[in-house]
Formats: sequence, C-alpha cells, structure tokens
Amino acid sequence: HNFAWDLSYTYGELQNTNQETGFDKLRFSHALDAVVDTAGLVNGRPGEIVCRVRLIGAQGLPIANYNPFDSRATYAPTDPEVAQCVPINMFGDGNQTPEALEFISADITVRETNEQEDAVAAVSGQLWDFFGAGAMGVAFGAEYRREYTEGVGRDRDTAGRFLQLNTGADFPAAEYESEELFAEMSLPFIRDSWMGEYAELSASFRQFDYTTAGEGDVYGVNLIYRPIQDITFKSSFNTSFRAPNLSENFRPRSQTFANGFSDPCDTRVITGTGVTADQRANRIANCTALAAARGLTFDFSGATPSTTDDFRPTYSSGIAGVSGGNPTLKPEESESFTFSTVLEPRFFPNLAIILDYYEIEITDVIATVSAQVLANQCVDGPSLNPLACGVIFRNNPTTGDGVFDQFKVGAPTGDPIGGFIIGSFNYAKRETRGLDFTIRYSLDTEEVWGKNWGTFNWNLGGLWLIDQQNFNDAVNPSAFTESSTSLFFPRVRFTSRLAWAPTDDLTITWTADWQTSQDINKYRDIVNTGNIDGIPPQGYETGNFARQDLSVRYNINAEL
Repeated sequence: HNFAWDLSYTYGELQNTNQETGFDKLRFSHALDAVVDTAGLVNGRPGEIVCRVRLIGAQGLPIANYNPFDSRATYAPTDPEVAQCVPINMFGDGNQTPEALEFISADITVRETNEQEDAVAAVSGQLWDFFGAGAMGVAFGAEYRREYTEGVGRDRDTAGRFLQLNTGADFPAAEYESEELFAEMSLPFIRDSWMGEYAELSASFRQFDYTTAGEGDVYGVNLIYRPIQDITFKSSFNTSFRAPNLSENFRPRSQTFANGFSDPCDTRVITGTGVTADQRANRIANCTALAAARGLTFDFSGATPSTTDDFRPTYSSGIAGVSGGNPTLKPEESESFTFSTVLEPRFFPNLAIILDYYEIEITDVIATVSAQVLANQCVDGPSLNPLACGVIFRNNPTTGDGVFDQFKVGAPTGDPIGGFIIGSFNYAKRETRGLDFTIRYSLDTEEVWGKNWGTFNWNLGGLWLIDQQNFNDAVNPSAFTESSTSLFFPRVRFTSRLAWAPTDDLTITWTADWQTSQDINKYRDIVNTGNIDGIPPQGYETGNFARQDLSVRYNINAEL
C-alpha cells in the first residue's frame, strides 16, 4: 500500500543581546548644579567650578539623597554619585567634556535566550480504492515539542540607579512541553463520472497535552468538488487551539506608561456627548461606588449647578504602571468555516478567478488592552467589572491636583506597581467575516497574436471585511467593539500587479494598492478628552488611500 515512515528532530537556539543607552537622572542633576569653589575646599584649587554636592560634602554638611530607589536620606561624600561628579555645561555644541558625559551616561544590556526542540514520527501511505476514484490516503504519528526561554532584564544593570531608561526585571527560566498524536485521511469518491470530474473528502484529528495549558483535541473536515474542469468548489470546517506562549504566561513585570489618559469617572467625560445614555448611567453608579469605598463623594452626574463638587482631574503627564505575563491564562479555541470557488474557464485560457468566504470565531481570546480600555471597562457595565477594576488603582498619586489626587488613577512616585497592571487576559471572543478574491491572468503575445512583444502577468487581489468584532468584556460578553473601518482594517482593499517581460532579462512591474478610508480617531473618543479642538477635521479619517509603484528589473549577463 505504498507506506513510508519519517523521523525528524530539530533543535534551535537564539541568543539575543540588546544594549540601550541613556543617562542617570541624579548624576545629571548633580552635574548641572555647578558652583564656584571660592576657597578650593574640593580639590585645593580656589575659584574652580565644581559640583555643588561635592562642595557640600567638603564642608561636612549632609548631602540630600533624592533617589526613590535608595532608602538612605543622605549620601556619603565617598558615594560615586558625589565623589565622581564632574560639572557639565549644557550650552553649546561641544562644550561638554568627555569626563562629564561619562559621568552622566548609563548603559544597560538586555539578554535573552530561546530554545526549541521538536521531534516528529509519522507513517503515511495508501489503503484501498473504495469508490473507484483513487486510493484512500492516511497518515498518523506523534510529535514532541519543547519551548524554553530566560532573560536578563534592564534592572540587572540599573542596580538601583535612577535612570532615564525603562526598567525591566529578569525573565526567570520558563518552559513548556507538549505531546501530541495526530491522524489524517483523504478519501476520493468521484472521478470522471456522471456526478462530476472529481470530489474528495479529507479529515484531520490531533490530540495534545501541554504542561501549561492542559489537554484537548482539534479536528477538521474539508471537501473538494469539481463538477467540470472549469470550476472547483472547496469548503472546510476546522477547530483550532492555541496555548499561551511563554511571554504571555510568564513575562516579568516592567514599567510602562499610559499617555493621553481620559478618566472615565471625570464628570466632564460622563456628561459629554461621546458617552451613550447607558454608559452615562453605569459610570455614574459605578464611579460613585468606587469613590464611596474610599470615603469620598463627587458629583459625577453634574447634577448640581456648581462645578466645585465635580470630579475634574488633570493628567498632565503619563501614568506609570506595569505590564507583565499572566500565568492563569486559558488557551484560545476557535472554529472556522470557509467556502471557496475557483473558476478556470477553458474558453479563456490562463485565467483563474478565486473567491473565498470565511467566518472565524475565537473564544477565550488572548489579548492585551491598554490602561485606558481597562479603566473604561471597569465602570462601563451595569456593575463594576472585577477583572478590569482589579488592575486599575486609584491610589493617591502625588500630582498636586488637590482633592482629586485621592481618586485619580495612579500611585505615589516609587510605588512598585503604579496606577495599573496591563498584560494578557482572556476575553470573551473575537468574530470576523469577510470575502477575499484573486484574479490571475497571463498572456504570451507571440502565442496569441504571433508577435513577440513579451509576456504579461496580471494579478488582482481584493478583500471585503464584512465585520470584525472584539468582545473584550468578560463580564458583559455581548458588548463588542468593531475593528472594520478603523486604522489598518479597511472595509475594502484592492491590490493590482501587472508585470511585462518584453525579454527574458527585462521585467517592468506596475503595482497599485487602493484602500477605503479608515478612522484615525473617532469623534466620540475625542469629545471624551474635553478638547475637540485638539485634532483638525482631517485628523479623523485617512480618506481613500492609493499607492502606485513602478519597478524595473534587468538581469545582467554574469559574464559582464
């Protein structure tokens, strides 16, 4: 029955090193704060320009320590931040001495190791011809896979210094292993008969066991039917499974920032035109409950004539928080359905038209959303969302915003977490539907017209994104956001490529890409910021997009 077997083993390893350069904030401030040492207390040279911290130390006075990562209130004169300080002149190109630049500079190195092992054993062959259309094909086997990673983060080289660089903990060694069994079959059941030219049914099944994501199985069924030579129909239904990767599960927390934050509990946001009636009612009730839990009272609805009791915070800079992995993630599971039609008419040689319709649903979808989205989800539903509220912290940030600081998103400087935790979470699902098409045509001028003007090859691809809905609220699973028409998700797109080869060595190619307009910013979101004049009218949509490229390629004779 023409059976064959195959054994394979693959091992791969990646070592990645990335160096980042910035400056030490404290050393920079020490170097900038330069004074004249009139008595020569520091180096025995009266009138020398020195760092103030060195002069204070030479005078025997306490040197204040403003490093939030150092618990000491003062520096010793022998500390490197003091003893090695070199004054710097920031005015004028080239006026900075190499010694001063060396003092304020900081380098950190991020190191990463990734390993992968994969072993596969498979047997394949043919069984009997059940329907006179061809032998049934089968394959089955087993696979073992191992993924491993570890890394040295930014914190290792930071060593408690206050740098103008992002922080990042070491990535402790993490790995997962999977053991899988699989089987596939293909069964031709029509060939050159009154029912058609060809038809085939195929199926696949895979059972797996992950050390991190547990066990399960997936399957797929595919059908091909060609009634005549000119047309082929294809349809498939498949289930799929994706285990969280090591980064999604185990990535250590590192600092990040939420910029341009719009507080969903801001009275101006709640009463603005960009909030629906349901959202407004929900936010008033939920924000009131959050404030009451902290012993605070604000007029979130703007019901009183005065604004003095409103909640009107000001976020003048980014909010510090952390991002990291989530070891409690569940695997994604999906179902997909496709139907395709392929037209290759005999009366029009070298022409092929392919139409593909698809529907995909992913449940327990793994996604990372922003702090802004989490803050909105916390209070947008009929009740407080425990998943979102549990990672948004209104923890008395010291921003000088008066009473509002008591309820603002954020935390005091030096807090190890900050105002939020973002990472990968399991959300309800994601659904998408669309239609893709491709037209291919080739023309040999000598063959068609008897004139050798070269060959033409034309390819036109297009898509219609019917919808792509993101159900990112686990508490309110029916709520969704629509991606279609947003940036990078055009509703309709066409790409044309025409290549003319007048000779074997010369090819001239014209490529055109056209996309429907996409939303850069939605007006309702800008209204929420309270500054509708911050973006000009042309900043809301891209407008229809078109790009054309012309390229010329010539193969030079190697003998030249």
